[in-house]
Amino acid sequence: MISFDLECPNGHRFEGTFKDYQSFDNQLKRGIVECPFCESREIKRLFTGCSIQTKSASADLSSDKNPNIFEVMRSIEKYVKENFENVGKDFYEISRAIYYGAEEERNIYGESTKEEIDELQEEGINVFPLPDIEKFEN
Repeated sequence: MISFDLECPNGHRFEGTFKDYQSFDNQLKRGIVECPFCESREIKRLFTGCSIQTKSASADLSSDKNPNIFEVMRSIEKYVKENFENVGKDFYEISRAIYYGAEEERNIYGESTKEEIDELQEEGINVFPLPDIEKFEN
């Protein structure tokens, strides 16, 4: 099952749950996804930040039944770097552009200040800060 945050042109936000992405895409193209508040069928998927699938991360840790926090953090970092686009110092601007539909929706990571992260979260943009593992481990 997969869950998406959706919105109609009237600003009604709601969640939709689908078997998989293909089911969501197929239903959206056929016009059968509708707003539960106003029954509009002009629905768009909202950007909700990155999601990390634990299957890949846990597969990396399968040799160690009791990984420590640093091993888990390294696994998450590896997954993000392999599956997300690095936008560097433009993270704040690109996150906002994706959220508001000015840029193509995609998974990204990059650099941002705590203040910028706080601003993004205040706007409803879900971001997940990844700490610098080397700083904590040493």
